[in-house]
Amino acid sequence: MLPQPAEQARMQAIHLRLFDGVKQAKLSVAMRVVMPLFQFQLTNPHQPEFVFSDERLAIRRFNEAEHLSDREIFSKRDRAYIDQARWALVVEANDLSQYKLDVNMLLMTFRILGDHLTPTIKYRLFDDDDLCDRLEETEMHIRLPGYKYEVYSSEDFPRIDEVYMMLRQAEHSCVRLKNAFYSLYRAFNSYHWIDSYLFYMMTLEALFSLDNKGPATQTICDRVSKLLKSPKKWSPQRIRDLYDVRSRIAHGRLEARPKSIANLRLLKKMERLIKLCFRKLIAKKSFPHFATPSLRDHFLAQL
Repeated sequence: MLPQPAEQARMQAIHLRLFDGVKQAKLSVAMRVVMPLFQFQLTNPHQPEFVFSDERLAIRRFNEAEHLSDREIFSKRDRAYIDQARWALVVEANDLSQYKLDVNMLLMTFRILGDHLTPTIKYRLFDDDDLCDRLEETEMHIRLPGYKYEVYSSEDFPRIDEVYMMLRQAEHSCVRLKNAFYSLYRAFNSYHWIDSYLFYMMTLEALFSLDNKGPATQTICDRVSKLLKSPKKWSPQRIRDLYDVRSRIAHGRLEARPKSIANLRLLKKMERLIKLCFRKLIAKKSFPHFATPSLRDHFLAQL
């Protein structure tokens, strides 16, 4: 999720570059990144634009495709694809050094709260040619037949905003949450179902595993089941069945076919479990309880 040091240095060099006749004061002018949104469906295409509470990110109408995509880096096919987008995620800030982290967290928020395919970005568009980019890795959806798109109304965005701000704050509150969010990001961005499955399981372990030696697998299964409070759907044994798939993958006992429908269904079940866990933790406003091992253990013991 973190920009590489070399990329940070390149961005800083570009941001600090002064053209002849331009005063230093002009560096305070907000810079802007436009990321066309794909898989973004609205009940009302005429709804108002939305600015998130960090006052850096906004969902805005996208009517600049011809101007912003007319760059050498983009092929004719890229430009035609960009032209299909009607809305964009826009960053407006004086400092762009952390904007990719914010964008990643917002896209993860959409995904956690959504039951179907959620918005993705594939391009970063700037007025500065040097910063335009085609993304090789972005939010992936490993699809089963019969997939649907999530459809949003203007009433959905305040809730997405609230959760986005909550997750931003939680990510830096402790190592376990930071690792959980990183693993979840990797799961959402994996091209192969096995990679995604293992990262989902690592997310679960970061949230619910023991700090000391003990019955690790059983503890995770018991804690997750108690959190979800759905004994028929998510009993400790059903969760253990998913955990056993992870063991079969890790020890080479599960065939690694990339398009097995049975394996993809297992992945979707695992994704569903992870989303439900995060939704419960969000609803309970639980993340402050993860600040220390003792607080977390007490919270999980009270489920």
